[in-house]
Amino acid sequence: MSQTAQNLVVLLTVAICAAFVLWQGIRTLRGRGGKVGSCCAKGCEAEQQNKPKSESNRIVFLPADMLKPRR
Repeated sequence: MSQTAQNLVVLLTVAICAAFVLWQGIRTLRGRGGKVGSCCAKGCEAEQQNKPKSESNRIVFLPADMLKPRR
């Protein structure tokens, strides 16, 4: 494949990707269900609310005074 054909393929791929991102951004700004700003960008709070919280995985930090060895 010639250098010109390779450059054309790369530029076409970049243009398609940029057009897709632009299209999704426009759909999001218009409020028509775009993917920009979906669950993972907001921290997935909806999924975290459904999970039961267990006390066994709780992390407790001890003060430095309690870490001294006993005599």
